[in-house]
Order: sequence, then structure tokens, then C-alpha cells
Amino acid sequence: MAVMKNHTIVGENICKPLRSFTSVSAIIRHHHERRDGSGYPDGLKGLQIPLGARILQLADVYDALTTARPYKEALSAANALRIMGEEVDKGWWDPELFPIFKKLVEKEFSRISPDGSEP
Repeated sequence: MAVMKNHTIVGENICKPLRSFTSVSAIIRHHHERRDGSGYPDGLKGLQIPLGARILQLADVYDALTTARPYKEALSAANALRIMGEEVDKGWWDPELFPIFKKLVEKEFSRISPDGSEP
């Protein structure tokens, strides 16, 4: 787990020399922080976590929950959003950003028919 947690710092270090990535290095480094301070790598809390990282957290968690992995099946959008809502209640994700993210996901899925095609 320690090696896996290091990916945020490794990613930041890979991108650091690239001038075009200067504005996103904090997002790369802090996208696994949690609002309650229990995240990594720096244990940032609340608004200490850059806004871009707080936004990417939601997309990253949603992607992890809704994508099949060798160790788990993909969850439906509804189940993923339910779990993420529970995690907001635990203090992990931004409670002001999550409703906006949820509304965007629900709006996108309301445009798709049950067979997966877009109107």
C-alpha cells in the first residue's frame, strides 16, 4: 500500500519539469487527500486541498467505482453515487462539490437510453 500511495508524488515529480504542467502539479499530488485529513500524501484537510484536486477526486473515485477491475465488478452509476454520498457523510469528499458532480452524472445518464445509445 505504501508503494501505491507514492504514485501521487511520483506523478508530480514526473510532471514537475514540464512547464505546461505547472498549474496542475498540485492536482496530481493532492488528488488522494480527504477532506477530514485522512488522505495522502500530505494529510491536507478541507480547503487546504486545492479546488482542482477536490474536483478530480470525485471523477477519480467515480471512475474507480464504475470501472471493472480484476478484483471487482463495475458498479452502476446509481450505486457509485450512493457510495460516494456515504463517503461525503464520512468527511472524505467536498460536500459542496459532490451535489454538483452528482447532478452532472445524473443529467448525462438521463440522456442515454437503456440500450446505451444516445438520442
